[in-house]
Parts: sequence; structure tokens; C-alpha cells
Amino acid sequence: MIRNTPTNAFIRLTRWGFSALIAALAGCASVPTPSSNAVPPLIPVRDLVADWNGSGGYQISPDGQRLMWVARLGLGPGLFVKNLKTGEVNSYKVPGGGVWARDSRHILMHKSTHGNENTHVWMLDTERPKQAARDLTPFAGARSFILRTLPQSNDLIIASNRRDPKFDDVYRYSMATGELKLLATNPGHVGSWLINDDGEVIGSARLEGEEWVFETPEPNPEQAWTSNFRVSYFDTVSPVAPSATPGHWWALSNRGRDKLALVEIKLRDGAERVEHADVRVDLTGVRWSRLQNRPVAVVSEPDTQHWQAFDPALAQALQKLKGASDARISINNLSDDERWMSATVIRHNGGEHVLYDLQTQTFEVLAQLGRSRMNASTPLPPHQPVTFKSRDGLDLHGYLSLPPGVAKPYPTVIHVHGGPWLRDVHLDGDVMLPFLTNRGYAVLQVNYRGSSGYGKAFMKAAQGEFAGKMQNDLIDAVDALVAQGVVDPQRVAISGASYGGYASLVGMTHTPDRFRCAISSVGMSDLAALLNDAPPYWALSKPHWMRYVGDPADPGQRAALQERSPLFKADRVQGPILLMHGVHDPRVKVSQSVNMADALRANGKPVELVLFNKAGHGFQRWQDNMVAYRKTEDFLAHCLGGRTGGFDFFELGAKLF
Repeated sequence: MIRNTPTNAFIRLTRWGFSALIAALAGCASVPTPSSNAVPPLIPVRDLVADWNGSGGYQISPDGQRLMWVARLGLGPGLFVKNLKTGEVNSYKVPGGGVWARDSRHILMHKSTHGNENTHVWMLDTERPKQAARDLTPFAGARSFILRTLPQSNDLIIASNRRDPKFDDVYRYSMATGELKLLATNPGHVGSWLINDDGEVIGSARLEGEEWVFETPEPNPEQAWTSNFRVSYFDTVSPVAPSATPGHWWALSNRGRDKLALVEIKLRDGAERVEHADVRVDLTGVRWSRLQNRPVAVVSEPDTQHWQAFDPALAQALQKLKGASDARISINNLSDDERWMSATVIRHNGGEHVLYDLQTQTFEVLAQLGRSRMNASTPLPPHQPVTFKSRDGLDLHGYLSLPPGVAKPYPTVIHVHGGPWLRDVHLDGDVMLPFLTNRGYAVLQVNYRGSSGYGKAFMKAAQGEFAGKMQNDLIDAVDALVAQGVVDPQRVAISGASYGGYASLVGMTHTPDRFRCAISSVGMSDLAALLNDAPPYWALSKPHWMRYVGDPADPGQRAALQERSPLFKADRVQGPILLMHGVHDPRVKVSQSVNMADALRANGKPVELVLFNKAGHGFQRWQDNMVAYRKTEDFLAHCLGGRTGGFDFFELGAKLF
């Protein structure tokens, strides 16, 4: 939104007194809070998007002597560093957090302007608090990011598309001299680089047709690289770390199998040895030990999170943190000696950031999560795993959150994840879920076909099914809950961001009798335009889009793309639509929402378009989220009849920054 410049307006507001302001605005709520004791108090939007006491991003330094985190600093975000020996805390006025450099002194950050995704690598010197962070990659219009840090060096390996916007070259940044040295030039169509612990480029994966060709360099730089083995474009081989066995590498791979497994791969010919797999689902993560030089744990997501630790001390810690309930544990990082572990624990009714001592098997709670403070006054509902059958026999998985104090059948929001090659997971910490249940809605999340994590066959089932079977999966899940008496079929809304926004628009244009209303955030409305306007660094992902969605250059396929594009079916819409979009979105251009709004208005359909002038593909600033959440609750209250808190005085502050 447009910035308001007179900042002293906030000072005058403060002098008047927040208590008086709250009292004056109490009557502005669109829907009064029901008097029933069973209905929980409304959670203010400010507590969800601008938690005054919130913090996160906790990381222990490699030497175990310092702790970093992000929290409020004054009226905006800041970064904090605590010396664990002296207790001294320094703060830095930088937006967001970062990661520790190997020297335990510098903090590395990725920053872009208003979400345009042209990220730069910045470095903050924690021993010079008054010195501003420094841009290590000041290349206008380019995207740069850290490929990896090195175990025995403070130097950084950085990828950047400064030379060619479609492809990344590899550089080494010297922490001692500040020099950025070119290590490897992308010859074209190299999508990933393999860097060993000495910072040497020892391999690359180059796209050739519909295959990734794994190549290794020859000793003589003038010689062509040697092709070692090939991987189908539609298979996955994701390197994790070098193996203790010379010439081998640990990776997550689904070559020759349906599910991603942890394998040890021979770089010379690609031969794999499976170390660990979960027959139910893909492995989604590997915890690597620098000290032991081996994988010490894997994680998968069948319905709830499942850790399997191979290291006894880590296994004991994970079990102690999880306790008797289903909880999500995120390991943020470990110190080099692997004694100290920074972790975050999320439960449906709370959670905390902790610093865990793996030597003594004790931990210190660093801070409570915001959901703990919410739950203290407004009990949060469980995030329940649910399963369904699609109409063509596929097993579908998802999650259901039910609103306390509301009678069945519930007004319901089906909240569709983006990607579409992502997935919803149990207890992901998304504050949108408690927000919607608190307003009186059941929230249904469905991992429709094409979602990641369930194997190649489940993903392949989505080929050619945009606005087809992928959408049917959502409706089938709703119908299953209607049959159980959980969902009121006359009060169902559909919402989501990116692909979820597209699915919301498809719901209103292809099956307009199924949904009362829709919310689309950064959603696409024209598939052909999406592909034609894609950012240059999408070049290597185009084959995936062509296989699953279609080729706009082919007249026949372009016609099919238009058929599956909501923009061309605006006349079918029956209910209201809320469109929200970041002006600087490089993936789904803002024109996708602007054109959809124009088409709806031309057909006399109710639509509201909200543009965010400092956002890209998603809303990162609390000010933007304040607007988005307030628009959402008012829109849904009008559409489905739930509650809204009405005007939130933080909205005034949002206009000042």
C-alpha cells in the first residue's frame, strides 16, 4: 500500500492513549462477538500478523558462543545477538534474519526489493554494531544467493545470474579479501552445481532434452566436461553432502522407485545404494552431521511429521521435545561441536523456541510462540489429519481444523496450497488457520494430486489436470465432509495463494454453484500469459510446466490453456471474489489479477481488487498482512456469516510505514 509520510501522527495517537482509542473503536466491529460462553474471544488481527512480543529465527553460532534471533525493535523488525558467556545483547536495525557465517562473527542475509526476487547477499558484522550491513553482490537486476558454506573455510560459494538472467554462474567470495572470484561459467542449461568441501566445482547437472546430464570437469580447463550419467527430467536427485567414501555423495533420489529415498550415489556412473526410505511417502529432509560426516536423521510427512534418527543423542532429544503429543520439530541449526541445537517445537495449542544441550539432554526455553499466547486466552483447535477417496480412486490426504463454539454443519473455507508442486503439512504454524477458525469457519486443506511428498505416481496423476481432476480432488474432499454432516454445502468459500489463488478462481468459474465466494492472492487467471511472462530464471523449469500445463506456442495446446483459464469464463461467476496481489510479483504478474478484475466488472460481477505496492509473490511485511487479513475477515463475514473484529487500531500504524 502507499506509504504515509507524516510519522508524527503516530506520536499524537500515542499521547491520546491507546485505551481511549480502543474504547472509541469498540463499536466498529462489523459483527458483534456472540455472548455464548462456548464461543472463544476474537483474536485481534494485530496479534496474528504483528505480534508485539513475537520472535523467531533463533540460531546458535558455529562456535556455540552466540545466539541470534529476530524480534521487534522499536516499531519495526530487528535482529538481536546475545553473547552466551557475558549475557550482552546487541541489536541491529535490519529486516528479517539470516544465517551465521563460519567465523561466528558475521551474519549472512538474502534481501530483495519489495519482493522482486532479485536477491542480493548481504553481510552484517556483529562486532561492529554501528556499521551498516554490506551488499556482497551489488548487481542490479540480478539474483544472487549462497550455494553453500565450507567446513574448513570462512569463504562463501555464491551463485548469480548477473551475466545471463536465465542461468547461474558460480563464484567464491573471500572473507579475508572481499574478492568475488568466478569459479565456473554456466555454458547454458546447467541447473545445479556440485561443490565439494574444499570449495571446488566437481560436477554439474545440465538439461539436455528431457534429461539431466551429470558431468564432471577434466583437469585441463580447455577440455570439455565428461558426461557420467543421465537422469530423467521428471525424476529427482537432490545432493545432500559428500560421502566419506571417495567419489560418492549422499542424495535424496527417486530414480527407479516411486518415493524419494536417502541414497549414496557413485558420481562416476550414478549407481545408487538405498540407505533409508519410507514406503508411505517421500523423505522430505535429511539432517547431516559435519562432525560425524554422515546423515544422522531423516524426516517424512505421512500425515504427521515423522523423524527417524540414527544418532542416539539426537533421537533422545527429538523424543524429549516431542513429548506425548503430536508436535512438529524444526531443527534450526547446531553448533560445530554438535553439543548445542537450536530448535522450534509447534503443537496445536502452543510451542516454543529452545536451545537444547545434547550432552546433558536438557534444554532452555528461549521464547514462547505466539500461538501459546493466543491459546492462553482463546483455546486453539487441533489440526486433524483426514483422508478421502477421489472419484477415480486416488487416496487423498489433508487436514481439518474445526471452529470452537460453532454448531455443525460448519461454514467452511477450503484453503488451497500453492505450487502446485508443494503440499500442506501438519502443524506448519500458518496463522491463517487459527485466524479462520477463530472467526467461526472450519478450514479444510487438501493435498490434491500433483502435491509433492506422495511419490512420482501421485504427482504424475496431475499432468494435464489443471482445472480438471486436480480441482475435482478439492470438491471430492468437500463432498466427503458434507456427507458426514461436517460441512454446510451452502456455505463453502475457497481461498489460496499462487496456484491456490488460481484454484479459487477456477472454483468460481468452472463450478460456480459449489462455492459462495473466493479469495485469490497472487493467483493466475490466464495460463498462457503466465508462461509467456515467466521470469527468465524459470527457463529450466519450463519442461515441467509444458508437460503438466501445456505449451502456449502450440495453437492446439493454447486453446486448452484458455479453456482452463478463469479469465475467459468471468461471465459464469455467481458469487463475490476478493483479489489481492503484490505489484512487484515476478512470477505471477500483477496483470493476472488486474485483468481478472476488469473481466469480472465488465460482466457485472462483484469483485474487490487490492494491490500492494511494496510486495511481490506473497506478503512479507506485517503492514501488508494486516490489510490482507482485515480484508479477508470482512469479506468472509459478509459471504459466510462468520465473525470479524472490525477495525484494528494497528491499521493506523500500517499506513505510516
